Amino acid sequence: MIFHFTILLWSLIFALGLWLVAQGEILLQWSWYISVIGPLVLISLIATQRVTHRLADAALPILLSVTAPVLLSLIDAPIEREVFAVLAGGMYYLGLLALYRLRSAPADQTAQSLLSMSIMAAMFFFYSGIYGFYINFNFPLWGLMALFFIGTGAVSYQALINRERRNRWRALFYSLVLGLIMGECAWALGFWPFGYLTTGALALVLYAILWDVTFTAFYGELSLKRTIIRILFLLVLVLLIIASTPWHILV
Repeated sequence: MIFHFTILLWSLIFALGLWLVAQGEILLQWSWYISVIGPLVLISLIATQRVTHRLADAALPILLSVTAPVLLSLIDAPIEREVFAVLAGGMYYLGLLALYRLRSAPADQTAQSLLSMSIMAAMFFFYSGIYGFYINFNFPLWGLMALFFIGTGAVSYQALINRERRNRWRALFYSLVLGLIMGECAWALGFWPFGYLTTGALALVLYAILWDVTFTAFYGELSLKRTIIRILFLLVLVLLIIASTPWHILV
């Protein structure tokens, strides 16, 4: 089942909130971010409780609520902001739908695929938006590392326990390791001469490969051949991104 009215309603509320924000004046100030993110986080908490009846499932919707406005504030063209609001609403719907289906059927492969797709979109918003915030404000590098660690760990943990809830401590360990790795990557990315979208794409590629390895290891499906193929695929993607983007050398 792809259509669910309650999920659609809350996704429309989320998208409408972003769309209204896109219509107004965007101020790159702490007060603006708090005034926009606060209501969206509240919407996500209520929506998650109504849909899955578990606030523990709110990590992904909250991540979208926090990072979508940040990334929206970095987009200049009004029409692009509106398109982004619609796309974010679509990802929000798919994420809630996947969480709803996994609540009753943890082994549902379609729901797992929907959740993985939503997580990748959310993590791109997250890495790009947070890095854009870092380079546009006087934000410390340790803060960037901490945010990468917290966001990565929280969403990874939610995704792992949705399929196997009996191994919560093991899922927590794997999630913390992923978060620590991406936190260290944030430190390295902070010195690279790229914009926030390129940096977000590089971080997403790395996370996607790490997530695939972690997911298969968590469920005992990891193999050496698969790991080597994923690493080679990662290197090719990273080289393509670096070769196709302008470098901004800071002197």
